[in-house]
Amino acid sequence: MSLGAKIINCGIKLSGIKKKYLLPEDEFLNEIKKMNKNRGFYLPKDKKAFYKEHEVMENKCLIVQSSEKLSQRAILYFFGGGMILGPDKGDVSVILKLMKKTGCDIWFPMYPLCTKSSIMDSFEMVYECYRQMIDLYGGGNVSTCGFSSGGALAIGIATYNNTRKNKLPMPRHIVAVSPGEVPWKDEEKAAMKKNNRKDMMVDYSFMEKVEKLERHGRNDVPDYMIHISKGDLSGVDNIHFVYSTDEVLYGAKQCFIDACKKYNVKYSVRERAGMFHCYAMLPYFKEAKEDFEEIAQILSE
Repeated sequence: MSLGAKIINCGIKLSGIKKKYLLPEDEFLNEIKKMNKNRGFYLPKDKKAFYKEHEVMENKCLIVQSSEKLSQRAILYFFGGGMILGPDKGDVSVILKLMKKTGCDIWFPMYPLCTKSSIMDSFEMVYECYRQMIDLYGGGNVSTCGFSSGGALAIGIATYNNTRKNKLPMPRHIVAVSPGEVPWKDEEKAAMKKNNRKDMMVDYSFMEKVEKLERHGRNDVPDYMIHISKGDLSGVDNIHFVYSTDEVLYGAKQCFIDACKKYNVKYSVRERAGMFHCYAMLPYFKEAKEDFEEIAQILSE
């Protein structure tokens, strides 16, 4: 393990973020509310790219392009945060790197969080983003990419598409970094619990809390929105997974692989030991830089 990875691992451990998941629900949500005060939509003022604020279903979406002219292809990119935590400015710097390395335009939607609405609203908003992108760039020219809950949405676009009467073309690529889901198999739950001690960032207790938050009082939320690996992946060409073998969500890997096999989806899995949750989307140390380069290479093809 590189020195950079060791330093960040140590910093995460000392931050005590994992302990927040153990708080009673009201205290936990209060902590999330405090964190979200400094998060959300951010329109950069620098000249490193052409930035545009776009509105989709009354929610903001940041569009990042190399110039005012559209690229031939685009990426719909989703932040993580367990469907309750918004993005920070650091996400934009990663998007900028991804745009430069892939040559693709990037759409970065501020999808509705489950602190104020159900996950059904999140799905509807991001799918509308995807529809607009297909209109602009054409079928087969839009990929999806995301980390944690954003990784779940990157896959979820395809499963949601398969429930629609008038389907859109499937994503060119799907890249899911540590995709989140509420576990639904005993084996999946056991695998997540087994990794709980090693995961320095996410506690398994969140997996037991998040379904209630995602439903947000609704009883009509489809199973595949909560348990992403239950979704219909028919028609998907490929999915690329990235994991740390030491994170709680690594326990969902086999369910996603089983789903790919069931629907004849080509897949690849990049995994590393000793890394923190979603390490590859923080490309500032050796291992993360290498795997981010791999992600960029996939999305540029």
